[in-house]
Amino acid sequence: MQNLIFWELNEINFEYLFHYIKKGKLKNWERFISQYGITETYSEKKYQNLEPWIQWPSIRTGLTFSEHKIFRLGDIVNLNVAQHWEIIEKMGYSVSAFSPINASNNTLQSPFWIPDPWTKTKVSGAKSNKDISEAISQSVNDNAQGKISTKTLRTLMINLFVCFRFSSMKIYLRSFLGLIIKQHWSKAIIFERLSSDIFLNLLRKNNPNFSVIFSNAGAHIQHHYIYNSEYYSGEQVNPDWYVKKSKDPILEVFQMYDGLLKDLLKVKNSRLIIATGLRQVPYPTPIYYWRLRNHEKFLRKLGIKFLRLEPRMTRDFHIFFENSTMARKCSTEFQQILAPDGERIFGIVENEGDKVFVSLTYDKPVPKDFSLKFKGKVIKDFKSDIVFVAIKNGHHDGKGYFFDSAHQIKKSKFHVKEIFNIVISHFTTANKK
Repeated sequence: MQNLIFWELNEINFEYLFHYIKKGKLKNWERFISQYGITETYSEKKYQNLEPWIQWPSIRTGLTFSEHKIFRLGDIVNLNVAQHWEIIEKMGYSVSAFSPINASNNTLQSPFWIPDPWTKTKVSGAKSNKDISEAISQSVNDNAQGKISTKTLRTLMINLFVCFRFSSMKIYLRSFLGLIIKQHWSKAIIFERLSSDIFLNLLRKNNPNFSVIFSNAGAHIQHHYIYNSEYYSGEQVNPDWYVKKSKDPILEVFQMYDGLLKDLLKVKNSRLIIATGLRQVPYPTPIYYWRLRNHEKFLRKLGIKFLRLEPRMTRDFHIFFENSTMARKCSTEFQQILAPDGERIFGIVENEGDKVFVSLTYDKPVPKDFSLKFKGKVIKDFKSDIVFVAIKNGHHDGKGYFFDSAHQIKKSKFHVKEIFNIVISHFTTANKK
């Protein structure tokens, strides 16, 4: 029986990728699609439900959003429905995962299972896997501030040495040069290629029957730089201080994925499936993204008492309290934090019992003299409390794509939840032989 590798290639827009294929710049993708074809997927109809932390649980459980009801990043740990990993493991096969977004690790004997940076679930396998997990979490969650701890740097450098692949050298060199000239997307490309090399090394050492790798750098770069793609035909232009017009970060990350595709196809005795879950389309107007520099410090500045705080992706965070009364009080107070023009800074504030979900939704430029209005007072120097994340160029769309090196897809279009059945059937079919 062949092992199954599932590459979760989050949100990649293949209309853009096809453009670069026609230009002769992505040879491995050109050969792969020519040989195995491409199938379109679809997901939820309501825009607010088009989020990777909703679609990927659907893919892993075979349930739509209305059935699994997972709406927040990290909430998968409260779901009592089996994901494909547990089901396949119970069949007697070994399973593994590398940073799958919004997934819980309920496996019993996984040789390696490394969570995403935002979901509180266990790490499986060797002790070094925990170091890798902590390094990923620290570097991703502090990315907006450009912080990297000594321990994280040491872990990444060790793994760069241990897992180095000559096929990655060109990507590393170009991206390191990009970092020197302050190309912010270069960090995402280096990090993703290194993560992929670690995954490939773990794959070689452990040879699991089913393995998943989640790739997010392309989604991140599309969100922030899609206006710079040579395929983009809209009217928006990113400012020069953000990214030079001559640069095309979209092509750079696609080229990195072109090399990774080649490496994944070289893994012996393996079937490769690839899915995007969603895709992205350009925003009609750019949107500024901000993130709190220090969430706990900001809450103390406002005088809000809490038990603990858990940052989520980019603008979002959860605040935990001793009881629901304190949570309700916090919800009310956060809705009173206003910009000088009267717009709410935190446009999404949702009470969830003894915790509150908050999103920093203010999407305009923030000058140095920007002050907040809060409970009849003026909170000065908000600029020092936040860090600039990006100018958002792209947003989610329900269309996605699916590829299978086993040629087994006969449909021209299907719901993403059906990928669950494709994964499970690989192992049920093997058991019948």
